[in-house]
Amino acid sequence: MSEWTIEQGVLKEYCGEDVTELVIPDHVTAIGERAFFECTSLTSVTIPNHVTSIGRQAFFGCIGLMHITIPDSVLSIGEEAFSRCTSLTSVTLPNSVTSIGRQAFLGCIELKHITIPDSVLSIGEEAFSMCTSLDHITIPNGMASMGHGVFTWCTSLTELTLPDDVGMIADELFYGCSSLEQITIPESVRSIGNSAFSGCSSLKHMTIPNSVTAIGERAFLGCSSLECITIPEGVPRLEVWVFGECSSLEHVTIPNSVTSIRTGAFSGCTSLKWIAIPDSVTWIGTRVFSECSSLEQITIPDGVSWIGDDTFAECSSLTSVTLPDSVTSIGQGAFSGCSSLTGIHIPNHIHKIGKGAFQGCHNLNAFYYTY
Repeated sequence: MSEWTIEQGVLKEYCGEDVTELVIPDHVTAIGERAFFECTSLTSVTIPNHVTSIGRQAFFGCIGLMHITIPDSVLSIGEEAFSRCTSLTSVTLPNSVTSIGRQAFLGCIELKHITIPDSVLSIGEEAFSMCTSLDHITIPNGMASMGHGVFTWCTSLTELTLPDDVGMIADELFYGCSSLEQITIPESVRSIGNSAFSGCSSLKHMTIPNSVTAIGERAFLGCSSLECITIPEGVPRLEVWVFGECSSLEHVTIPNSVTSIRTGAFSGCTSLKWIAIPDSVTWIGTRVFSECSSLEQITIPDGVSWIGDDTFAECSSLTSVTLPDSVTSIGQGAFSGCSSLTGIHIPNHIHKIGKGAFQGCHNLNAFYYTY
């Protein structure tokens, strides 16, 4: 019985045992789904020049595989093709490849460098996720799409330049890239997805181009080294936890296009001392500035009618707040734990002050009502 199962040029299965080096027969034109699935003893494979595709999970779990050269006849790399190849240190991708499938190299923890050729038009979801040794990657111009989470948990990646024609940064694209210090976003980008840079704890500087009109939820959550940010004109709202736990953030510029600041947008920004909220803002959600322990003063613009639950909770350096006449309600715990607050101006037509709104404000000795 042959150790190879080949049907009409497609390598369906390899049945050999304990083989370390393999040369795939010349008449093979495609490597089929799961052909070498969990061949754990395999250390190297030679793929013939006639192969045009590498199928789904073709080399999944080949934990001994260290090097792979993909010939310039290959057009596509399938989903999970090399996923969990934990010893793979280098991959050569030819200029013939046009697509890299979902999770194609997921969990290749020894992979350090990879160059994406100009021919590649799409990279699937989580294609390089958890490649924890990957410190450099080159992405060419002409990339039509990159799926969500392509580089999640690439914890050694330090810098990256996105191609000039990328239109959006997908959800979770760089989630958990804790060594990423620098990234260049081109003017072609119109939107930054949910959690796109969440957990990029080494990212100090970020320039968001003026072309961006949407920034997703938790986009920069936990970017604890980020020091300043300018939000471009045209962004209509600051989404949920968008800059939450950015503990080094000192300077924020919010444009007049922003009309709402949503839950937890700046929660845990412990270095933020002052922020100007533009008059265009009419909605400030719950916990927006909670645990901003360095925040000293805040002016709420006219048009805001509600101070949400826990909006300023644990802002222990906040000394004074002036609320506009438009405010009619103060939520539960809104100013709880503001231990430095000594006075607050409250409009006379406030009809509701929530439970514990000023709990723990031990130095609060004056309420000023405007008439």
